[in-house]
Amino acid sequence: MQSQRITSIIMGVIVIVVGLVLETTILAQATTAGSNANIGSFSGAQSLNDLVPLIYNAAVVMLGVGIMMAIGAAGFAGRGPMGRR
Repeated sequence: MQSQRITSIIMGVIVIVVGLVLETTILAQATTAGSNANIGSFSGAQSLNDLVPLIYNAAVVMLGVGIMMAIGAAGFAGRGPMGRR
């Protein structure tokens, strides 16, 4: 049971680290896409493109923390990939 908790914490940390490593690539792609599409003249589209870093970081953190909590909680309940056998 203890190893299941440790595994869920490790997997959550891995998701967060990989997400943060890929962040520079994702943000560069969003910037390039915004400049190539010439959306600078549309203030609404530019504002949405400016939200990409916030949305990306929020998604990475929510996914990582969700894995840390949800897989462990599912294991306690005896369900999911971390359930009791």
